[in-house]
Amino acid sequence: MEHKSPMKEAIEHIFFSNEPISEDNCTVCNQRITDFKNSVSEREYEISGMCQACQDDIFSDIDDDERI
Repeated sequence: MEHKSPMKEAIEHIFFSNEPISEDNCTVCNQRITDFKNSVSEREYEISGMCQACQDDIFSDIDDDERI
């Protein structure tokens, strides 16, 4: 069985699942959406539907300034 990185799993889930981006739940972990750290994180949510915790996990090796 192939080991997938968190980024690959998130991308496959977001782009290849039939679940629409909801205004209430994360597309990756399905937890309720709460607050975001900054406008970059809010923008990422608009694109991917990921909550702040999932974004933090997925982008842990990337500085916030690089996520534009």
